[in-house]
Amino acid sequence: MKTTCAALVLSTLASLAAAQPLALRVTGPDQNVMVFDLDALDALPQTEFVTGTIWTDGRTRFSGVPLAVLLERAGLDKGAAEQVELVALNDYRVEIPIDEIEPTSPIIATRVDGEPMPVREKGPFWVVYPYDAGAQYRTEDIFTRSIWQLAQVRAAR
Repeated sequence: MKTTCAALVLSTLASLAAAQPLALRVTGPDQNVMVFDLDALDALPQTEFVTGTIWTDGRTRFSGVPLAVLLERAGLDKGAAEQVELVALNDYRVEIPIDEIEPTSPIIATRVDGEPMPVREKGPFWVVYPYDAGAQYRTEDIFTRSIWQLAQVRAAR
C-alpha cells in the first residue's frame, strides 16, 4: 500500500511539474513576493563556470544568475536582511548570511552543460559555488548551502 501511495504521489508531482513550469519565489524584507520563472531568471545578468562537485562526475559547466543579483533585484541586499533562507521543493532549508554572498558566487544555476535541469536531476534551480576555485568553497558549510531543487528564497533576520 505504501509503495502504491508513494508511486501515486510521485506521478502526481511529475504531472504537475510537466503541466506547469516551476518558478522561484523570492520574498523580500517587506514580505512582497516576486516570482521568477526560467525566462525571468535568464533575463537577469548571467555567469558561468566549470567546476567539479561532490554530487557529479568530472567537471561540469554551470550557468545561471548570481544569487547577489537576484537578491538585489528583490531588495534583499546588505542592510535589508542579515540572512536569506533557501527552501527546496522537499522543504529542505538552509540559511546563508548576506555578508557571505559574493558578487558572482554562488549562482542560482539554471543549466548544467547548457541544458535546463529537470527536477529529477537537481533542477530546476541549484545553488552552486565554484568549488574548484579555492578551499573556501569546499567546506561543510558551503556543501550544505548548495541546495538543489530550489523553490524559495526568503529574507531572514
